[in-house]
Amino acid sequence: MPRSFDALLFDMDGLMLDTERISNETWRRAGVELGIEIKEEMLLAMVGMSMARCVRFVADYLGDSRQADLLQQGSHRHYSHMLQHEDIPLKAGIVELLEWARAEGIPRAVATSTRRQIADLKLARSGLGAFFEISTAGDEVEHTKPAPDVYLDVAAKLGVAPGRCLVLEDSSVGLQAGAAAGARVIMVPDLLSPSAEDRAAALAVCGDLHQALALIRSL
Repeated sequence: MPRSFDALLFDMDGLMLDTERISNETWRRAGVELGIEIKEEMLLAMVGMSMARCVRFVADYLGDSRQADLLQQGSHRHYSHMLQHEDIPLKAGIVELLEWARAEGIPRAVATSTRRQIADLKLARSGLGAFFEISTAGDEVEHTKPAPDVYLDVAAKLGVAPGRCLVLEDSSVGLQAGAAAGARVIMVPDLLSPSAEDRAAALAVCGDLHQALALIRSL
């Protein structure tokens, strides 16, 4: 029986790589250095955002754009060091999913809010870059998630209609982006539990990527 999709489009941070927790830790470290309290609610609200959107959000949250810029600079310094010198942890089940998709000849692409330079570093050091020839980064489109631009761009690069793509996402922001592109979205939550609206908008919500693979194989 033919599949109901022609391509798989993957978010990166929080979906394939267990990096959202690393990112949060870098904001906390920067906050300690600057004597700024970093609240958990602020960190969770930034899940899935591009760095530019994060800085704007933090400026609004703190009511101080100068503090937001200093925090971003400190966070970026810590994050760059961790990415270059520490292991980049993979989410459970991602290698099995990607190996299956490659063996089946299913086109794959990465659509991330992360900037190109950092995205390439993460994909290379984690070893996941070997599974992808196509990707779009957050600094290569006009609007980042929750806008659909990154997903529309990778679908066009693959030559697949967005409606024939399955998107895998961990965040509400990413879910909105995939749905706005016209794709069906499988949500695999990371740090945040999906809202009722997220559950209604998603094709399915899976507990992990092993469950996601079982669902995808059945479609």
